[in-house]
Amino acid sequence: MAHQELSRRPAMIVAAGAVALATILALALGTASGQARGTDWNAVGRAIGRPLTTEAQDVHTAEWLRTDLHVVNAQVTENPAMELNAEASFHPAGGGRALMIGEVTLTGSEVGAVADRLQRGGVEVTALHKHLQDETPPLWWMHYWALGDPVAIARTVHSALATTHIPLGQKAVGERPVALDTGALDRIIGTKGDNENGVLQYHVPVSRPVTDTRAGITLPYLMETSTLLMFQPLGGGRAAVNGDFTMTADQVNPVIKALRSHGLTVIELHNHLLYEQPRLFYLHFWKTGDATTLARDLRAGLDQLHAPRSV
Repeated sequence: MAHQELSRRPAMIVAAGAVALATILALALGTASGQARGTDWNAVGRAIGRPLTTEAQDVHTAEWLRTDLHVVNAQVTENPAMELNAEASFHPAGGGRALMIGEVTLTGSEVGAVADRLQRGGVEVTALHKHLQDETPPLWWMHYWALGDPVAIARTVHSALATTHIPLGQKAVGERPVALDTGALDRIIGTKGDNENGVLQYHVPVSRPVTDTRAGITLPYLMETSTLLMFQPLGGGRAAVNGDFTMTADQVNPVIKALRSHGLTVIELHNHLLYEQPRLFYLHFWKTGDATTLARDLRAGLDQLHAPRSV
């Protein structure tokens, strides 16, 4: 019996060693896997040239205002926060990858070089069009998309933007007050707005999930799946409104009808993305007037989207 017990010990020792080794390997692999799944957003910020802002639904964004431009549209000198900007928003897509969706406001002479640099780095151009109807200087809005290593994508975006006159080293702009009755506007629109450099911005998510079919993920609402309404104060309770209604095909004409019946100028109807499901359409608009009246005008469009009220 003693001999049998002794003969078992080497086997038990080997087995115990194997279990310990397996445990160590599993922990090591798990740690490596965790590192691969995680993203160093500070490294992405360094690659794109400025720290990223972490926003809702794990979205990480870099933005620059086009403070180098003096833009006048329909006799209104535009605050750069009225989407005269460049931005890139990142969201984890699994396996160390990220989805990036962005856009940039460009002069005509800047369009070609930016498109070339983006495409050379594997970033796809998904749209090129107008957001305004009567602006000086004439401007274009380029939308772009990429899926892969977020640091490499960030380097490509920075390289493309470096071909423009955008001041990429600009400091964060201090918060300017919104000279409007924001509480009243929040109640009419049905959600709380955000102060962006003195412009009141509303993001109203679309009413159903939207999938990026290439990335295989549901898009966060800040990545082109929300209606954007912007109010720029003009003094005396007046404002200019611009932005885009984000809609499925069946909602397009009811929204156009509602906005036109309230006197808004319809500027463009187009797409911003290539791989979304369901297909989305974006309607850009413009109007100036009493801010509370404008909010009611825009709420008529939101009602066609069955947008809920949260305030």
